[in-house]
Amino acid sequence: MGKKPIIAFLIRLPTLTLISGGKTMEKKSSREVKLVSAKLFQQLTGKRLRILVIQAGFAYHKSPHLFQWLWVFILLPFLEEDSLNELSENYGQQLRKLYPILIHYYQAFQKLLQLLAFPIFFEELAKFSQGNESYQSRHRPMIIVDDTKTEKSGKIMEFLHRLFDHVKDTYIMGYNPVVILAVFGDFVFPISIMLWLPKTHPDHRSKNDMACDFISQLKAESQKRGCSLDQVEITFDSAYCKQKVIKAAKNAGLTFVSKPSNNHTFEFEGMRLSPKEIIEKVKDRTWKYYEKDNDYQRFELTHPVYGQVVLIVRRRILKNGKVIYDVLICNKLVYNGVQINNRYRKRWQIELHIKYYKQYLNFGKGQFQKLGAIQSQLYCVALAGLVVALFRLRLPRKVSFRTAVKRIIKLIYHGQSPPFQPLAAN
Repeated sequence: MGKKPIIAFLIRLPTLTLISGGKTMEKKSSREVKLVSAKLFQQLTGKRLRILVIQAGFAYHKSPHLFQWLWVFILLPFLEEDSLNELSENYGQQLRKLYPILIHYYQAFQKLLQLLAFPIFFEELAKFSQGNESYQSRHRPMIIVDDTKTEKSGKIMEFLHRLFDHVKDTYIMGYNPVVILAVFGDFVFPISIMLWLPKTHPDHRSKNDMACDFISQLKAESQKRGCSLDQVEITFDSAYCKQKVIKAAKNAGLTFVSKPSNNHTFEFEGMRLSPKEIIEKVKDRTWKYYEKDNDYQRFELTHPVYGQVVLIVRRRILKNGKVIYDVLICNKLVYNGVQINNRYRKRWQIELHIKYYKQYLNFGKGQFQKLGAIQSQLYCVALAGLVVALFRLRLPRKVSFRTAVKRIIKLIYHGQSPPFQPLAAN
């Protein structure tokens, strides 16, 4: 992963040193770190990593001694090392054996993420279905789709692409991962992550196609388990509000909440109008109060492809007096304007967690040249994010993402007993 997640592979090395907050912690033998980390992983997931490694498709039979250390990619993205070269200089040339694993087994890393994330998703969905009204109001299942950009400065990285960064308002060279989160109240974890590839790559697919692929995969998993996705909501911004994505969501039984672009048209009072034209029509009508300086109007309209939908026209008054209008769309006809607005606001969770992954889990910081290693690093970040989410869920009190990362570091390197119960039976 370019940076820290590879340290604990030091099976033949006597000690490791952890740097945290500018302070050097006591040294621990690599064997002690391995035992504590393996125990932590098993307590959090309820599964043995060796079995998962075999199921994911790693060539465990060829080198059990090598692949039994794959947990290091997941649990240890927290050490102060800048590159694989620095790791090999500090801890020995045998660390270079890790790089081919990242290059050649990116599909196995993807499968490993699915083996962990999908069962957790459906277990939480089952809990939601069996819960009372109070539990369901606090743990409503939601899937959030968005993409982000990671800037790179290397010149020989494979399929590096020129991308427009809306935050910097300029073009950058980098990569464009698509991140998909599962949300059950305060329990937020990555269920999938995919690297968008440019058209020059033979496996190129648009980001909308990638979202459709995930929805189809989720539908297949639900059918295999004999459960329904009718209670699951999916939300995304206008970039993913396309016919193919909406149709895939409807076919899977998902409730979608999104912001339609002006390419959409709806039957409104006998006319086919775009969202922008509908806004102009209703500006002078009576608005319903949502909160201070925020109002809305609710309409049940017909779309030629989606059928009956709910359209929410929102009005927001800024402090300088400027008025901003936009439109939300939802296929759940029983939802009122407040419910739809609240659902779409939860999309902010993905912005926060992408920021957390970049700050604390080295998301986008690997300086790998080979595309396979870059993809593997993304899956490892998602796996680390899943571990942090499970850790936060099992603590008796709520803690921030940053605090959870610090506690995992202390737990691994000081061997403290975790204050939580395992997720499932071994």
